Amino acid sequence: MITASTHRGRRSRGLALTGALAALALTLAACSGDSGTAEGTGSASTPAASAGGDSELAQTVAAAQQPLDAYPVPTDPIDDASSLAGKTVYYVPITLQAPSFSVALEGLGAGLEAVGMKLQVCDGKGTPTDISACVTQATEAGAATIIADAIPYGLAGNAFDAAQAAGIPVIIQNQVPDAAHPASDTLAYIEGGGTAMQIALAQWVALDSDGTANLLINQSTDGPSPAAYVEASKTELAKDCPDCTVTVNEISVSSFQLIPSSTSSQLLQNPDIDYVAAQFEQYLQPTQSGVQQSGRADSVKGMTGAAQLGSLQALANDNFLYAAAAQATAYQGWVDADAAMRLTLGLGLPEYVIPIRLFTRESVGDVDLTEDAQNSGEWFGPTSYTDDFLTLWGVA
Repeated sequence: MITASTHRGRRSRGLALTGALAALALTLAACSGDSGTAEGTGSASTPAASAGGDSELAQTVAAAQQPLDAYPVPTDPIDDASSLAGKTVYYVPITLQAPSFSVALEGLGAGLEAVGMKLQVCDGKGTPTDISACVTQATEAGAATIIADAIPYGLAGNAFDAAQAAGIPVIIQNQVPDAAHPASDTLAYIEGGGTAMQIALAQWVALDSDGTANLLINQSTDGPSPAAYVEASKTELAKDCPDCTVTVNEISVSSFQLIPSSTSSQLLQNPDIDYVAAQFEQYLQPTQSGVQQSGRADSVKGMTGAAQLGSLQALANDNFLYAAAAQATAYQGWVDADAAMRLTLGLGLPEYVIPIRLFTRESVGDVDLTEDAQNSGEWFGPTSYTDDFLTLWGVA
């Protein structure tokens, strides 16, 4: 059952595992199809998944739509978190255009405030120049820790190197580990749910189509991780849906305005496509616009990953979307706060797990689609995790 993604940001004692994960991710990325390439997903000798409600796949998809009984909060306490009062953590998202970063910020800010730490935000704006400038600003300001969200190490490598040389720890999250820059005393990776979300959507497509889907994925090219996530979904489809085909349309934050036309072009070139996925929610609106431009809005089913309130409301209103996968970004903000405290104090990191959940038109009706519910994390499980963190930090 795929309901959560495991993340490791350990220090030297975990380098072997981190290196192995990175090697796997890079292998997956290297296998990624070219832009606009359609391909089958597996051997025709493998039977297609049954849509029957009692099949193993159906049970897996149903389980992915259920919230957790409890969040996986770490158990190792931080004995001297109060000593961090007054220190500043810098948060640098690749672009604040993505709704998920604002939700993560809510949790991160609340967690840091609980121990008297400060939060400074710098928008990476999707460009290496702006991202590097943000990291440099944090270094020159003497940040306690820098959190880089969805930013590959190589996109601002010199700036990350300089930060660590100055003794400032760096956390890179929502990215696969970079084999060329393994985790260390000053570098940690928290991978996020990118892989798990794509796998959950692949499983839903296999089940919903009864093993006959023709899927278009608008895949981000901003770093190696998005390709690795998509490759994992192809592997899942090869198992669950060998007769399905996948077409990858490569898109980017830097060419956002081109997404509608490239999506429309792919649909016109491939008239058999009946499922269209925006890899992350920030690409949903231009993806939907492209579907509408192609005149195919009534013949394809939309999906998205990294779903937040806006896309779940669209799902509930039967507006283009039929399925959406999301990760617990509010909880991730508290995880970020915990990790920043530990690295600032020179402590090793626990094994963090960021849950994901699959939502469909059938299951989203039971979800409280409000900002308060989104920011509390209740979509994924009980909200008592905040008290659990406060207890860990000795400030409950």
